[in-house]
Parts: sequence; C-alpha cells; structure tokens
Amino acid sequence: MNDKFAQVIEEVELVLAESAQLIETGPQFRIVHDLHVPGTNCRAGEEISVILLVYRSRVYLVKLSLALRILFDYLARHRLPQSAAQIEAGIRRDFFAARHGANARTRQKQTRRVSRSGVKEYVKRIRQALGMAFQEAGLNLDPTGVLVSEETVGNEVIYRLKAAVDWTHKD
Repeated sequence: MNDKFAQVIEEVELVLAESAQLIETGPQFRIVHDLHVPGTNCRAGEEISVILLVYRSRVYLVKLSLALRILFDYLARHRLPQSAAQIEAGIRRDFFAARHGANARTRQKQTRRVSRSGVKEYVKRIRQALGMAFQEAGLNLDPTGVLVSEETVGNEVIYRLKAAVDWTHKD
C-alpha cells in the first residue's frame, strides 16, 4: 500500500519544500543585461533588457517599462529597505543607472529619472506586472509580499524587494 502512495507523498513533499523556499527567499528573478563588454561583470553602459520570473524551470516575462526595469534592478542590487527619497538619490548617484544603455550606438536616451514622488506609482506598476507574471506562471503569490512597503515610526514608507535575483548577460 505504501508503494501506491510513494509518488504522491514525494510530490506533496516537493510542493511543501517549494512553498517553504518561496516564503523564505521569495520568488526567483533573472535580470538580463544587454550591451555588455565581453569578459566583464555588470558595468555602467549596459542595458537592462528584460526581467524574467523563473518558476519550475520555466521563465515568464515581467512586463516592465524602462524606468520600472531600472527601479527593479536598483532594488535588487540594494537589498536594504529604502525610502522614496533614498531611492531617488540612490538612482541619481548610481553609476549603472546614470549610464544605462550608454554602450548602444544610438543617440536615443536610455536613462530615466526616478523622482521621489514617482516611486509610489512605480511600485504600484511593478506590483501589477508581478501579479500578471505570477498569474501566468500559476504562482499564488501576493506582489505586495515581494515588493514590500513598510511604514516607519514617522510618516515615511520604506521599500524593499524580497526575492532571489540573478543577473545574466547576452552578447
């Protein structure tokens, strides 16, 4: 009788382990950079070409505009919670964000300014795109638990990305 249920038990254990990992680390994302110099790691001048949700060995596009990709990448690289003012200042002085896409041979501007007042709206839009990607993947996750907003003792809200992220480069 145990042999009949062995596969079912294994599958249930796998789902439980997967759920525990999602709770602990959050979902897995892959940020793909383009326009990089071969033989180097992430450097200023590259372009954030796409952000992907990785779930059960499949990838799902997180449909974000350029400004939202820059903010997502910034939050993934700077893991401590930050206020909108800190995010605005951080992106402004971040060499990667300031020179985003500079390796392209086009004159089209590849950077976007992220204002303190715009951060709240950008967070809302990123969550909307995350929700769409989660739904497509069949992943029952709340985007507000992935891109987290926390109130401080004062009037300020701080934001952080709760996810596992890796970066890849396409040549």
